[in-house]
Amino acid sequence: MQNKHRMALAVMGLIFIFIVSGGCSLLPPKESDPVVSGLQELDAYAWDCFGRGRDYMQEGRYELAKQQFSFAAASAVSETLYEDAVDGIRRVDRIIMERR
Repeated sequence: MQNKHRMALAVMGLIFIFIVSGGCSLLPPKESDPVVSGLQELDAYAWDCFGRGRDYMQEGRYELAKQQFSFAAASAVSETLYEDAVDGIRRVDRIIMERR
């Protein structure tokens, strides 16, 4: 009879250990996906270039603005940013042609 109690306690103890250790893992923690973080950094760079392009346009530095818009278009991850950067290049080209 005591063996049955010991066996039952042992089984319950093992079940308890499995339940408690369910949140533990022997695998290393998952790191962020390097592709996703790389794309986020690239998009942030593209937005910075686009902002500098707008600043240069306001200052009348059209060649530098065109260069920054080109950088933004080349590194844009989102389609919206790409289209805005290409539009910025067209606007700068139009202004440069009008000034000649």
